[in-house]
Amino acid sequence: MRNTDLNGTTHTSHGRAYAWGVLALLTCPCHLPLLALLLSGTAAGAALSNHFGVAILGLATLFILSLTSALRALRKRP
Repeated sequence: MRNTDLNGTTHTSHGRAYAWGVLALLTCPCHLPLLALLLSGTAAGAALSNHFGVAILGLATLFILSLTSALRALRKRP
């Protein structure tokens, strides 16, 4: 078991890493067809189908940023 300092930085950095990881999982561009299927029949689904290319570009960018942030937070040593 690791010792943490008084601020609890080990728990905080691992919590942030897991939060970034969940965001990376949710914004993975390969999940976009499933997201479009789930949102079909709603205004968000209509906007997504009209701007599918922009959605792929935005989700891919957010996915790469969140994945690198998660990996950077996991590699950080206390």
